[in-house]
Amino acid sequence: MEKLLKIFEFNLILKYAFRDLVRNYRKIFSIILTLFISLFILSAILTIEDSLKKELDDNAKSLLGGDVEIDYNRVQGNLDLVNKVRKFTTISEMVEFTTMVSSVNNNNQSLFTRIKTVDKKYPLYGEVVHEPVGAMDRIHQEKNTIIVNENIFKTLDLKVNEKIKVQNQLFTVVGVIKSLPDVSGFVAFGDFAITSKETLRLLKLNSLGSFLNYEYKVKFNKGDNTKVTRNKIKEIFKDDLTVRLRYPENSASGLRRIIDNFSQFLSLVSISAMLIAGIGIANTLLSFINQSNMSIAVKKALGFFSLNIKTIYYLQLLILLTFVSIASYALSFLLVPVADIYFSEGLGLNIKPLFSLTNFIKIFLVGMLVLIIFSIPTINAIDQVKASNLFRNVFQNLQFYYSKKSIFVSLLFLSALMMLFVIGSVRPFYSLIYFLAFFICLIVFFLLSKCIVFLLKSLKKISNIPLKVSIKNITQTKGITPITIMSLGLGVTLLLTLALVGTNFKREIAKSIPEIAPDYFFIGIQNSDRDLFENAIIEIDSNAELEIVPLVATGIVKINGIDPKTYIKKDNNSYWVIGSDRRSSWAAEVPEDNPVTEGEWWDLSKPNKLQISLDSEVAKDFNIKLGDIFTLNIYGREIEGKIVNFRAVDYRDLSINFAMLFNPQFANTIPHEYLATAKFKDQTKFKENKLLEILPSISIIRIADYLTKVTSILNKVFIAVILISAITIIIGLIVISSAIIVQGKIKEFQNLVFKILGFSKKEIILSSLIEFILIFFSVILIAIFFAVIGSYYIIENVFQLVWQLDLQILFNISGSIGLVTLALIMLTNLKYLNPKVYPLIRNQ
Repeated sequence: MEKLLKIFEFNLILKYAFRDLVRNYRKIFSIILTLFISLFILSAILTIEDSLKKELDDNAKSLLGGDVEIDYNRVQGNLDLVNKVRKFTTISEMVEFTTMVSSVNNNNQSLFTRIKTVDKKYPLYGEVVHEPVGAMDRIHQEKNTIIVNENIFKTLDLKVNEKIKVQNQLFTVVGVIKSLPDVSGFVAFGDFAITSKETLRLLKLNSLGSFLNYEYKVKFNKGDNTKVTRNKIKEIFKDDLTVRLRYPENSASGLRRIIDNFSQFLSLVSISAMLIAGIGIANTLLSFINQSNMSIAVKKALGFFSLNIKTIYYLQLLILLTFVSIASYALSFLLVPVADIYFSEGLGLNIKPLFSLTNFIKIFLVGMLVLIIFSIPTINAIDQVKASNLFRNVFQNLQFYYSKKSIFVSLLFLSALMMLFVIGSVRPFYSLIYFLAFFICLIVFFLLSKCIVFLLKSLKKISNIPLKVSIKNITQTKGITPITIMSLGLGVTLLLTLALVGTNFKREIAKSIPEIAPDYFFIGIQNSDRDLFENAIIEIDSNAELEIVPLVATGIVKINGIDPKTYIKKDNNSYWVIGSDRRSSWAAEVPEDNPVTEGEWWDLSKPNKLQISLDSEVAKDFNIKLGDIFTLNIYGREIEGKIVNFRAVDYRDLSINFAMLFNPQFANTIPHEYLATAKFKDQTKFKENKLLEILPSISIIRIADYLTKVTSILNKVFIAVILISAITIIIGLIVISSAIIVQGKIKEFQNLVFKILGFSKKEIILSSLIEFILIFFSVILIAIFFAVIGSYYIIENVFQLVWQLDLQILFNISGSIGLVTLALIMLTNLKYLNPKVYPLIRNQ
C-alpha cells in the first residue's frame, strides 16, 4: 500500500511539473535558448564527425584501392612474390611519380604534378569520375594520352585533345578528372593526372627527385574469407623487409587524423559554450524561482516538503532537456549537406546524416550534467522560502545556496563532465590542459569581479550622482557584476585567442614565409647535371640566391639495435622521422641556421665511419644521447652511424633543412642526387619551360602556389572556427540578459525611487552606461592578457611560427563585442525605466 502511495505521489509530481512547465515556458525561454544553441553545436560536431567516419569506413576499400595494398615504395619489388598473390587474387599494378607538366602554347606555364600510371584493371573499387565518357579507355588504347585534374585543365587553359608536354614528351589530354577513389595527400594539395603504364618507358625518372612509388592493389575473389586471405598474403611476404602491406582500415589515415583533431578542438569549444550557458541557466532559473516565490510558499503551507518542490523543478529541467536534446540532435542533420559540399569536391566523399544512439546519449548526458551542476545551488535556494511569507505578503529575493554536500556533488558531476570529453578524445592530455586553462580563466574573472567591487567600495568621496549610482549597482551584494564579468570574459577570451592565432597563422603563410622562403625548389638534379643546372640559373639571373645540397634517401632501421617502431608511439611529435624513408644530406661546415647545441662537429680522424648530426628536438622526443647508434637503410644496405652532435633546426623559413646530416668524408661515396632552392631578385626573369628544355627530368616546385592553396584552406577553417567561437559570445550575452532579468524586481524599485527623487531618464541611462564602461574595460583588459598569452603559446610552441600582436584585430573584435553588449544591456533595461508607482508601493 505504501509503495502504491509513493508511485501515486510521484505521478502527481510529474504531472504537476509538466503542467507548470507548459504554463511558464516563456519565463525560462533563455534556458531553452542557451541550452539549445550549446547542444546544437555539440550535436552538429558529433553528427558530421560520425557521418564522415562512416563514409570513410564504407568506402575504405575504394580509398585504399583494394582489399590490400602491396607497397614497395621506390623500387619495383619482388615480382615473384607478387605473382604468387596474383594466383588467388586480382592485382592492379600502378606507379606514381612526380614531374613537370607544361603547356605547349604558353611558354612559361608548367605545374608540378603527381602522375599515376595504371593498368586496365584500375580501379578495383570505386570509379574515376571524369569527362568526357570513354577517356579512361582512350589512355589504354592510344599512345601518349593523359587525363588531368581540373586545376591543370584550367591553369594551362586546355581543351580536350590538346597537347601538353610531360618532361620532353608530348601527350594528348583526353579528359578531365573530377574525383579519384583512392585518395592520397597530393589530391588535396597538389595537381594530379592519370595515364597508362606505357608512360614509364617514355620518361626519364629517378627514384628520389620523381618520388617514385610502386604499388600493387589487391582485390580478393568473391566469397573469400578476408582474414584467411590476408594471412596468406602476410605469409608470402613475411621475409621481405622492403614491402609494406596496407589494409582498408589504414586508408586515408591523414584525413582521419585531421577529422579527429579538428573534432576534438570544436568539441572543447562547444563545452566552453555549455559551461558559459550554465551560468545563464543558473540565473534564469533563480529568476524563475523568485517569480514563483509565493507559489512555493503556498505549497509549503499545504504540507509539501522542500524535497517534493525541488523534485518538481528537477523534473521540469529533465523534461526540458529531453525535448531540447531531441530537437538539437535532429536539426544538426541539416548541417551535414553543407559539410558534404566541401568533402564531395576532389575527395569524392558523399556524407549523409547518420543517427547514432551513442552520440544522442552523450549529448543528453552533457546537457544533464551541465543542468545539474548549475541548478543545484539555485534549486537549493527553495529551502530559504518560508510558509509564513504567504501571510506576511513579503517578497523574499532568493540567493544561491551552497552547502558542503552540494559543493561536493557539483564537483563530482563537473569531474564526470570533464572525463566525458577527456577519455573519448584523441589527445586526452590536451583536453585536460584546455579544461585547466578554462577554469583558471573562470577563477581569475571571478576574482577580478571581487577586486572591482572592493576597489569601488573604497571610493567614498564621489559627487557625481550617475557615477555614484553606477558604483552602487556594481558593488551591491545581489548585483550581476560577477556573472557579467565571468560570462563575457570567458567568451571574449576564447574569441580573441582564436582570432590572434588565425591572423598570425595567415600572416606567416601569406607574408612572412614568402619573404624569407626561397621562390623555387628544384628536385631530381642528377649528379652529372649539377653544373649544367647551376650555370642555367646563373644565366637567367646572376643575382639569384642559389643553394644546392646533395640528397640521399635513408630509413632508420634500428636505434641502439632496436627497431624504433616497437617503442616509439605514433603520437610522438617526431614520429615522422621513423615513419618512412627520409631525405638526408651532408655538409662540411655547420649550417648558419642550424647551430650545434651539443656535441662536436665531424671527427676528421674517422673518415671511414658514418657520423650523424641530429635535430635536437628529434633527439629530445626519442630520448637520444650523444654516442647512440643509428642503423640506417641506404640503398638496401644497413649502415651503422654514431650520433656526434645535435643541431637546432628551424623549419619555419622553408629553406633546405634535414633531420639528419652526415659527415661528407663518408657520405660523398654514396650515390646521390641534388636538391636546390633559388630566390630571384626578379622572378619574372625565370622561365620554367626554358629550364625544362635544358633539364627535362627536373621537377620545379613554386612555393607561392602551395602557400596560396594552404591559405585558401586556412581561410575556410578560420571562418568556421570564428563563427563557432562567436556563439560563445552570443550565449554570454544571453547570460547577461538573463542576469538583468533576475534583478528585474530590484531594478523596478530602484528606478521608482529615482523617479520619486526627480531623476530623469537621461541620468538613469547615463548611470547604466558608466556601469557598463567600468565593467567592460576591466573584462577586455584581462581577456586581452589571456588571449595574448594563449595565442603566443599556440603559435610559437605548437605551430613553431613567429607570433606578432595584431592591435587592429583586438580593437575590432573588442569594439564590436562592446557595442553589441551595450545595446543588449540598454534594451533589456528599457522596460524598467517606467515603473508603475502604485502597484510597487502596495507590494503587488
